[in-house]
Amino acid sequence: MRYNRQESLRYTLKNPPPAKFKIFQIEDNPVHTSVGDGHVLNLSPNGLLLSTNLKMPFHKKVRVIIMATFLNTAVEWKAEIVWGKEKGSTYHYGLTLLDDHSKEIIRILKQYKANESTS
Repeated sequence: MRYNRQESLRYTLKNPPPAKFKIFQIEDNPVHTSVGDGHVLNLSPNGLLLSTNLKMPFHKKVRVIIMATFLNTAVEWKAEIVWGKEKGSTYHYGLTLLDDHSKEIIRILKQYKANESTS
């Protein structure tokens, strides 16, 4: 699956919300990991950019559950790590969502835009 970083509707979050995540599958094997902490740096209808202090095996097919709150909207999405890179003392991971949450994400992005206009 190809990850499109140039997606037209990608919103960089000025105050990245905290996120929790856990790995539930590596390759075709179910796994149960502890919950990790991170931040959502940007968001698009099909994916997001996650920043965390944890190094994950992004060269394998790794699937995670992301839990975050965007302007009082709590979400829990399943995603797959498409790419990763070390960024200073943290790691950035590009995730593509496994289910279609595009309408929900567009609504969240509109709320962010409206919130910026009023602040």
